[in-house]
Amino acid sequence: MSVAHESEPHGALPWAPRYWTADEFMTHDFGDIGRRFELEDGCIVMTPAPSIRHQRIARRLINAIEACLRDGDLDLDVEGPVNYRLNADTVFAPDIAVFRRDTDSDLYVEPHEIEILAEVTSTNSNRDRLTKMNRYARTKCEWYWIVDQNTLVIDVYRIEGDIYRQVASLTPGTAATLPGPVPLTIDPGTLI
Repeated sequence: MSVAHESEPHGALPWAPRYWTADEFMTHDFGDIGRRFELEDGCIVMTPAPSIRHQRIARRLINAIEACLRDGDLDLDVEGPVNYRLNADTVFAPDIAVFRRDTDSDLYVEPHEIEILAEVTSTNSNRDRLTKMNRYARTKCEWYWIVDQNTLVIDVYRIEGDIYRQVASLTPGTAATLPGPVPLTIDPGTLI
């Protein structure tokens, strides 16, 4: 077991910076330090735990999707956050993932198993709107949703070639059906 020394800055990780593979990342015990970890191009990215509002929105959206999947007898599952292995050295943790029930692994889902990825914006919404959107597009995930935790607007994107194009935007106060493989009818205002 590694221990941070007094000379290390407060909150320093108890391991030296190095290149990580997705397999190493997925099997490493990071302990419970109140942070989320992702792996990007072999580098560990640590973020603060999400806010209560963020988690409430994600949980309520997951519950609504799960009910829709059950009612529609769709052979899909929804979880969040889930480890999404983009390639050999990148593992993101989208807030919500809708994927095939017959996944190859219990540790993570891979691009060929994903139907929808969704992020609820946090303090760094640029990561959701730029970095993650670009990286998810590279994996050809067909559907990407971004839920703005401040406005509760759900922006729906569909892959077109190598980029996402916005195909819908749902605003609070009106129930509408999201396009795509999960025919979810929702008023985003009910997520808070």
